[in-house]
Amino acid sequence: SAASDVYKRQLLDNQANTDVDTGTETVAEISSASFTAAFFDFVIKKTTNVRSGTVYACHDGTSVQFTETSTQDLGDTSDVTLSVVISGTNMELQATTTSDNWSVKSLIRAI
Repeated sequence: SAASDVYKRQLLDNQANTDVDTGTETVAEISSASFTAAFFDFVIKKTTNVRSGTVYACHDGTSVQFTETSTQDLGDTSDVTLSVVISGTNMELQATTTSDNWSVKSLIRAI
Protein backbone atom coordinates (compact mmCIF):
# COMPACT_ATOMS: atom_id res chain seq x y z
CA SER A 1 0.00 0.00 0.00
CA ALA A 2 1.01 3.64 -0.36
CA ALA A 3 1.11 4.08 3.42
CA SER A 4 3.53 1.19 3.90
CA ASP A 5 5.76 2.53 1.09
CA VAL A 6 6.00 5.87 2.91
CA TYR A 7 6.89 4.08 6.16
CA LYS A 8 9.73 2.24 4.44
CA ARG A 9 11.31 5.53 3.39
CA GLN A 10 11.08 7.39 6.70
CA LEU A 11 12.29 6.61 10.20
CA LEU A 12 11.93 8.29 13.56
CA ASP A 13 13.83 6.43 16.25
CA ASN A 14 14.84 7.28 19.81
CA GLN A 15 18.19 5.75 20.75
CA ALA A 16 18.79 4.65 24.32
CA ASN A 17 21.08 6.63 26.56
CA THR A 18 24.65 5.51 25.91
CA ASP A 19 27.49 5.82 28.44
CA VAL A 20 30.61 6.70 26.46
CA ASP A 21 34.07 6.22 27.94
CA THR A 22 37.52 6.99 26.53
CA GLY A 23 37.77 5.84 22.92
CA THR A 24 35.21 5.57 20.10
CA GLU A 25 31.73 4.10 20.48
CA THR A 26 28.68 3.90 18.23
CA VAL A 27 25.84 5.85 19.84
CA ALA A 28 23.20 5.57 17.06
CA GLU A 29 22.79 3.78 13.75
CA ILE A 30 20.43 3.33 10.83
CA SER A 31 20.34 0.97 7.87
CA SER A 32 22.32 2.50 5.03
CA ALA A 33 20.47 0.23 2.58
CA SER A 34 17.10 1.68 3.62
CA PHE A 35 17.99 5.33 4.21
CA THR A 36 20.18 7.79 2.30
CA ALA A 37 20.19 10.66 4.79
CA ALA A 38 19.80 11.09 8.52
CA PHE A 39 19.48 13.84 11.09
CA PHE A 40 20.97 12.76 14.42
CA ASP A 41 19.61 15.09 17.14
CA PHE A 42 21.77 14.63 20.22
CA VAL A 43 22.54 15.69 23.78
CA ILE A 44 25.97 15.02 25.31
CA LYS A 45 26.35 15.48 29.06
CA LYS A 46 28.92 15.07 31.81
CA THR A 47 28.16 16.82 35.11
CA THR A 48 27.36 20.46 34.15
CA ASN A 49 29.00 20.23 30.70
CA VAL A 50 26.33 19.86 27.99
CA ARG A 51 26.26 19.98 24.18
CA SER A 52 23.10 19.69 22.13
CA GLY A 53 22.63 19.82 18.41
CA THR A 54 22.07 18.02 15.15
CA VAL A 55 24.44 16.13 12.89
CA TYR A 56 23.11 15.79 9.33
CA ALA A 57 24.71 13.17 7.08
CA CYS A 58 24.07 11.58 3.70
CA HIS A 59 25.85 8.77 1.87
CA ASP A 60 26.29 7.31 -1.61
CA GLY A 61 26.02 3.67 -0.56
CA THR A 62 29.66 3.15 0.32
CA SER A 63 30.79 6.22 2.26
CA VAL A 64 29.43 9.32 3.96
CA GLN A 65 29.58 12.12 1.41
CA PHE A 66 28.40 15.09 3.45
CA THR A 67 28.01 16.01 7.09
CA GLU A 68 27.04 19.24 8.75
CA THR A 69 26.79 19.88 12.47
CA SER A 70 24.90 22.55 14.38
CA THR A 71 25.56 22.70 18.14
CA GLN A 72 25.17 24.72 21.30
CA ASP A 73 27.54 24.18 24.22
CA LEU A 74 27.29 24.85 27.92
CA GLY A 75 30.56 24.37 29.79
CA ASP A 76 33.45 22.41 28.29
CA THR A 77 32.52 19.58 25.93
CA SER A 78 35.80 19.59 23.99
CA ASP A 79 36.54 16.00 25.14
CA VAL A 80 33.85 14.68 22.73
CA THR A 81 33.96 14.56 18.93
CA LEU A 82 31.04 13.23 16.88
CA SER A 83 31.39 11.69 13.42
CA VAL A 84 29.26 9.70 10.99
CA VAL A 85 30.63 6.65 9.16
CA ILE A 86 29.40 3.72 7.09
CA SER A 87 30.10 0.45 8.90
CA GLY A 88 28.88 -2.73 7.28
CA THR A 89 25.24 -2.13 6.37
CA ASN A 90 24.72 0.81 8.75
CA MET A 91 25.34 4.54 8.89
CA GLU A 92 26.58 5.17 12.42
CA LEU A 93 26.89 8.22 14.64
CA GLN A 94 30.08 7.70 16.64
CA ALA A 95 31.37 9.53 19.68
CA THR A 96 35.10 9.71 20.33
CA THR A 97 36.04 10.87 23.82
CA THR A 98 39.26 11.61 25.67
CA SER A 99 37.68 11.10 29.11
CA ASP A 100 35.15 8.75 30.73
CA ASN A 101 31.51 9.06 31.80
CA TRP A 102 29.89 11.04 29.01
CA SER A 103 26.18 10.42 28.49
CA VAL A 104 24.87 10.60 24.91
CA LYS A 105 21.19 10.49 23.92
CA SER A 106 19.96 10.78 20.36
CA LEU A 107 16.87 11.01 18.22
CA ILE A 108 17.19 9.90 14.59
CA ARG A 109 15.13 11.20 11.70
CA ALA A 110 16.05 9.36 8.50
CA ILE A 111 14.85 9.50 4.92
